[in-house]
Amino acid sequence: MDTTKKPLQQSEHGHEPVLIDVVEKYANIHTGDTVIDCTVGRGGHSELFLKKIGETGTLVGFEQDEDNYNYALHRLSKNKNKHFILNNFVHLQHEVEKRGIDDISLIFFDLGLASTQVDDPSRGFSFQTDGPLDMRFDKRHPLTAAIVLKKLSERKLAQLFKEYGEERYSKKYARIIKENLPLETTKELADLIERHAPRQKGRRGRRIHPATQVFQALRIEVNQELEVLKSALSQAISILKPGGRLIVIAYHSLEDRIVKNVIRDATKECICPPQIPICTCNHKPQLKRINKKPIVPSEEEVSRNPRSRSAKLRVAEKL
Repeated sequence: MDTTKKPLQQSEHGHEPVLIDVVEKYANIHTGDTVIDCTVGRGGHSELFLKKIGETGTLVGFEQDEDNYNYALHRLSKNKNKHFILNNFVHLQHEVEKRGIDDISLIFFDLGLASTQVDDPSRGFSFQTDGPLDMRFDKRHPLTAAIVLKKLSERKLAQLFKEYGEERYSKKYARIIKENLPLETTKELADLIERHAPRQKGRRGRRIHPATQVFQALRIEVNQELEVLKSALSQAISILKPGGRLIVIAYHSLEDRIVKNVIRDATKECICPPQIPICTCNHKPQLKRINKKPIVPSEEEVSRNPRSRSAKLRVAEKL
């Protein structure tokens, strides 16, 4: 029913917000509320939040990619009730508290890449284009994917591919990469892996490029994504007001597992090890789950925006 509007949004802004209707449904925000968007990106979800909270509300947005930050600032320039911060959301609590912002009704994370990041060869995120092996969200940081390949030993590189990419052939790919250094471009790395990859298929027979998981692992390592996420979720729970909501959209199993486990632990009465017969932790639950199972995009959304297909959305509420 809204099939004409959203593709126009994607062509105009280069990125269609994932699960936007579901986010609106579960955000539970009203005029005058304070909202934190930890992943502003191109501003799609932030635009929705600003409409919901009105001129008397406050939006705080984090974005570490300077290109996205500047784009979102321009896109939402008419809204005066926003504070956009060019920084990683690992600094969430510090940045919010130093501005005296409290009474927070919603903290939102969309952990996916913007389509504009994937499609820009100079960013080095995609094996489908040829560009430098970069993969940094924040180009002010010195560590790139090319440096990771040079710096890590073969053993550590294999461990990286296995843990962060869940790559079955991690040892083989680590060996051939170290044997073929230096590798400076995405095409060089993708072609090298493709030449040495066994034939394989993804779920439901969908063919995936053999470099997919290696690229994922390198991107996670370059940006320290999993460590940052754990810290930021803990901070988010701490600063939410009672009744405030936490909404997270994750795109691969490693991220979603962290989100699921953090929410699970924050809902428990007791976090003592199972071998201890009597509770000694005095742990108090901080959250209640709003959706027990993650919400995924509809078939219609996936057909319209294929990059949404792996998205999983989880919602919890502060007690």
